[in-house]
Amino acid sequence: MFATAVRLAPVCVSKPALRREASTPKLAPRRVAALGYPRPSVKARVNLKEDLESVDASETLDALKGDDPEAKFQVAVGVGGLVTSGIMTWSLVTLKDTGCGLPPGPGGVLGALEGVSYLYVVGLIAWSAIKKAKTGSGLPAGPGGILGGAEGIAYLVALGGIVVGIMQATHFGYLPNAIPVEGGPCFSPLVTIDPALGYNL
Repeated sequence: MFATAVRLAPVCVSKPALRREASTPKLAPRRVAALGYPRPSVKARVNLKEDLESVDASETLDALKGDDPEAKFQVAVGVGGLVTSGIMTWSLVTLKDTGCGLPPGPGGVLGALEGVSYLYVVGLIAWSAIKKAKTGSGLPAGPGGILGGAEGIAYLVALGGIVVGIMQATHFGYLPNAIPVEGGPCFSPLVTIDPALGYNL
């Protein structure tokens, strides 16, 4: 008897498509963008550059001259946001360099403006966040884009405030008081002694 050897050719069995899809690694958004795949939607992202480019001073002035109270309100809030963001930025830069914010100034006016600016910026961000949670979008652009620009800058300044606050606590070891107090690290009230009475005024 002769034994007949039969050689079988290798058979390649492909895995199911579902297994291949399941084993495909997920790529991070930046990696996906680098490979040419479409980026995730950025409609919900605050784009400061676009907000600033959309600001039109002439349209804003026209709104102030018009009769629409809502438009005037948005312009007023937007201008207030830009001014207070500027004062807050000045304060943060001073805080980073010296460990203290702006000096009180004559009669405490400058210190009061500084405090109001912080509250205004925080309030603007809170309004934007609440509206975002309710409607899915932030504040309207406003006439000439003034309100949207103020909103974007407020978020940027607030982020800078968090960074400066961490640096302040790490480098100086304290956060300055919102209101100068006697014995505080920043701008303690002047204490004078009346020689005749022998106590502090």
